Amino acid sequence: MLGYAQIAAAASDLQSEPQFIATQDVSLQPGPGLPPSVGTARSTGNARGTLAEPVPAVPAAAPAPYSEAYWGAFADADLNTLRTAARTDPEARFAGAMALLAGGYFGDAERALLDVSQQVAEINVAVASRIMLASTLRYEHKWSQLRDLPLTAPDNTITSELEQWGKAFASTPQEVIHFPGHEVTLPLRLTTIGTPTVRVRINGKDYDFWIDTGSTMTVISSEVAEATKSAVLSSDTLSVKTFSGSAPVRATTIKSLEIGSIVISNTPAVIIDASLMYLRTSAAGDPPSGIAVDGIIGWDTIRHFDLTMDYRDGKITLKEPIFRGDAVGSERNLVWLARPLIEVRTKDGGKFHFALDTGAQASFLNATVLAKTGTLTRSSAARVHGLAHTGKETTRVVPILALTLAGRTIPLENVIVYGPVESGLINCDGILGSDVAQFGAIHIDATNGVFSVALSDDAEDSAE
Repeated sequence: MLGYAQIAAAASDLQSEPQFIATQDVSLQPGPGLPPSVGTARSTGNARGTLAEPVPAVPAAAPAPYSEAYWGAFADADLNTLRTAARTDPEARFAGAMALLAGGYFGDAERALLDVSQQVAEINVAVASRIMLASTLRYEHKWSQLRDLPLTAPDNTITSELEQWGKAFASTPQEVIHFPGHEVTLPLRLTTIGTPTVRVRINGKDYDFWIDTGSTMTVISSEVAEATKSAVLSSDTLSVKTFSGSAPVRATTIKSLEIGSIVISNTPAVIIDASLMYLRTSAAGDPPSGIAVDGIIGWDTIRHFDLTMDYRDGKITLKEPIFRGDAVGSERNLVWLARPLIEVRTKDGGKFHFALDTGAQASFLNATVLAKTGTLTRSSAARVHGLAHTGKETTRVVPILALTLAGRTIPLENVIVYGPVESGLINCDGILGSDVAQFGAIHIDATNGVFSVALSDDAEDSAE
C-alpha cells in the first residue's frame, strides 16, 4: 500500500518511479557505427537456461526519427509490437532485452540492457535501457552493480535515486533462503479492509506482517526495528512514496526472517517511522488513530515463493518454486517490468496489464482505459483507506468490470476509476487488488510467471 501517490491510494511501489518519456524533440548526434557482433541480443545462459529464439538484428543506420508506434508499445508493455516496430539496431536490441526481462531471464536481460545502454547512436534507447537496467539490478538485489552503474549526462539525474539504494545496501551480506523441503501452510488473517497478513518471526520476535505484492521491498516499522535490533545500515536517508507524499526511510538488513519453517537470512528491508505505519479505516471497533502495521512482506520476498492464499479458509501455503521453462508456455501471464504486471483480457478481446497489489483493498481502473474500451462509469462517493493516516475520496466507479485471468472470467463490481495517469515508463491499465480473492484462492508463482484465481462454483456461475 506504500507507493505511487499518482495512483490514488491503491498503488504500492516503494520507490519513486523514474519518469522517462521518449522525446520527439531530442537533438541526436550520430555516434560511431556498431560492429555486427553486437547487433543481436542473445542469451548466454543462466540459472533458467537460455532463450530458445534469438532476436534478429536490424542493420545499423543513422538515428531514426521518433516512433510513436515503438515508444507507445514500450509504454504499454506490448513486446510483440515493440519488436516488430523496431527500425534500428539499438531499438531491436532493446526490444530483445525487454523480451528476456519479461521471460524471467534476468541475468541475460541485464547483460543485454547494459550492452545497448552503451551505444550512442540512439539516446532515447540508451536512457530507457539504463533505467530498466537500474530497476532490474535493484529488483535482483545486486546492490554493488547498482551502485557502480556507469551513467552519462542524459540519465544520471533520472537514475540517481536508484544509485543511492545501491550505495546503501552494497555492503550487506548475501540473502539466503532455506526451504524445509515441503510446503508450509500457515493461518492467513485479514485486516478490517480485507488485505492479507501472516505471522512472522523477526530475529526471534513474533509480528503480524502484511503480504503486499505492491510493495517493492520488505518494510519494518521503527518500533519493530528497535525491538529486533535491526540496525540502520547507512546514514543516508532514502525516500519512498506514500499516499501523503514522500516519506523518509532507512536501509536495514533483517538477520532472520521466519515464515513458518521457511527461514530467510540477511533480508534487505527499509525502516519507516512507526507514526506512518498505521492503517486508517472507518470500520467499527477500530481505534480513531488507526491500526498499527508491524511490517510488510514485499514483492522482493514474495517472488521467491510459489504461494497460494485462500482468504475464505484463512490459510496461506508456501513452497519452493520449480522453474518449468518452456513448459509454462501460454500460461505465463505475470511479468516483472519494473513492477509485477498481470495480463488480463476483456470480453471484447482487449489485452491490458494490471499492477498486482494485494496490499490494496480493492481493484482500480486507470481512466486511460475507458476510451479504449468504451466502459461506462457512474458517480460514487467511495473512499480508499491507506497507511500514514490517509484516505482519498473517489468520484467514479465502473459498475461491472469483467476481466479474464488465466482463462477464467471474474466480474468485479464497483471498480474505482483513478487518473487518467500516464506513468512515463511502463504504463499500467489498473490495479488488481485483494478483492479478487472473493472469487477463490489466489495463486502466485513469479518464477514461472503464473497468476491465477481458483474460481469457486459460485464464482463460475456469476461469471457466466
